[in-house]
Amino acid sequence: MIVRLRSRDGLERVKVRDGATLGELQSAIEDVTGVQASEQRLSEDQNLLKPNEAGKVRLLQSTEGLKHGSMVYLSYGFERDVPAATRKSCFEERAFGTSMTVAEMIAKQTRIERQEHADCASVSIERHAANAFQLYVNQGIAFSIKRCGFMYGTSDDEGNVRVEFIYEPPQDGSKDDVLVHAEGTEELGKVEIIAELLGLKRVGHIFSQSSEDRDYLISTKELCDMAAMQAEHGDHFVTAVVSLFHTDEGTDVHFEAYQCTRQCAKLHGEGWFQLDEDERRFCGAATLRDPREPEKKKPVIVAGKDTDRVDNEWFLCPVKILDHEGLMTSDFAVENRLTAWGTGELKAHLTKNKSMPFVRTLSDFHLLLFLSKNLNMDANDIACIVQAVASQQDPGEGYKIIIESLAGM
Repeated sequence: MIVRLRSRDGLERVKVRDGATLGELQSAIEDVTGVQASEQRLSEDQNLLKPNEAGKVRLLQSTEGLKHGSMVYLSYGFERDVPAATRKSCFEERAFGTSMTVAEMIAKQTRIERQEHADCASVSIERHAANAFQLYVNQGIAFSIKRCGFMYGTSDDEGNVRVEFIYEPPQDGSKDDVLVHAEGTEELGKVEIIAELLGLKRVGHIFSQSSEDRDYLISTKELCDMAAMQAEHGDHFVTAVVSLFHTDEGTDVHFEAYQCTRQCAKLHGEGWFQLDEDERRFCGAATLRDPREPEKKKPVIVAGKDTDRVDNEWFLCPVKILDHEGLMTSDFAVENRLTAWGTGELKAHLTKNKSMPFVRTLSDFHLLLFLSKNLNMDANDIACIVQAVASQQDPGEGYKIIIESLAGM
């Protein structure tokens, strides 16, 4: 049990077993306070600490009646330095007489400010890859659940991002959230190798929002995911959002691109976004807490007002979105969907493209990933095929025969 111990120097707590004897209590007090048992005067009467009343107080003779949370008063004949029971704020810990200029005061405040321009100047998504993703979320799952993918491509020094393919990892989606099972998997390792051989890297993240009604652009959970990925992958990392909008003429599929502000990424990394899961998923405003002073109720300033609630749009930077036709296509069946992904799809793909140069038939990321997971193809084979695709050189008749045999042709 915990016994609260009040002395003239402060409040402390002593832990003893239930039913402890007076000697055991005194020993525990000595361990905590350093006051020897012979110098301890204990009582349940607070008058023990009053000089004029101390001699009239009945001292503690046993621990009978003490229970968890009981208050015991301790008197001794010297002074001690007892640590404060609660941590002082930065303001309280200042030296007496310390002054602060207006400029210094403003510098110590956390002001939420809009970022005028995103670090990513533009993002151009390969049109076959974008179309394959939006067709599936629109026609395949009808925007009933969220779905996401990793975008691979290049970025230049001016912040222009060019996406060449979209990898859709294993995932469990619902109308409100999507749980990705990718990091550390063998499949993601193969994706990274293929991308590297093509001279590409992960440059963005794409996700679809469900058709559920909402009154915000990005939820707090989505914002936190953006901030974490930007911190991991770099300042030019971009997020594309695919959503369904209802109009008088029908429905429209919208592609939009965003980055979170540098301030948002910094606050997220410092632990300001401390909120429950329901708020992270279903809310378009974030509740912020200063991890240095968590008791502070309104830790930020927005538009000149102290608050703890910030609309997520303050943390968003829109990014110009473009499209292009790249080297890779997205005609082959896409991995980790509810649709089939096997030798039947390989045969259909080869048959459909039999009039094209074989290297063009192979210029499809989803096909390259499928081949990399086939036990009849080793890492060297895949490296040769991907390098042939990168240079648009024929990989050789031998690989054509092997791949056609895998398809049963």
